[in-house]
Amino acid sequence: MNSCVSKILFLHGLDSSRESTKFHAIDAKRKYCINVDYRNLNFQTVADFYDEIIEKIKPDIIVGHSLGGYWALKMSLAHQIPCVIANPSLQPHFREDYPAICDEDLDHDIPQLAYLELGDEILDMRAAQEQLEDYMQIQALEGGHHRLICPENLNGLIRQIEQNFLHK
Repeated sequence: MNSCVSKILFLHGLDSSRESTKFHAIDAKRKYCINVDYRNLNFQTVADFYDEIIEKIKPDIIVGHSLGGYWALKMSLAHQIPCVIANPSLQPHFREDYPAICDEDLDHDIPQLAYLELGDEILDMRAAQEQLEDYMQIQALEGGHHRLICPENLNGLIRQIEQNFLHK
């Protein structure tokens, strides 16, 4: 398997960190993940923080899992950077100041791909699939779980963006 050549910014999920199995499964020499305490920071503080991080790191691709998938979609649109999301939280309910992902967040030309494990016991990935399918290519796996049984599947989607959109 070939390593990803792009600079990857991974956005972890709620109550997760850079120790996430998803981050470690990404086969890239240049990958970054900064721990964020989502529970104790409001939406705008996290948005501002990620804006600063993106300006400093200048990633080629943003990858996010769960709440990190939510942020990957938001930051992909804001910074015009392709993204790969895995079992995204499209309607976060842990804080009242987080708006749900809506059609306006998804209807654009920025390359975005989704990996969904439909057996997710925490988030409804069939509903997520229905919401996302008109806007992006989805690789769906029957079974699996929220933590992802096959996080290495993210690498194929990252390489697909590299080959089809980044012209490396």
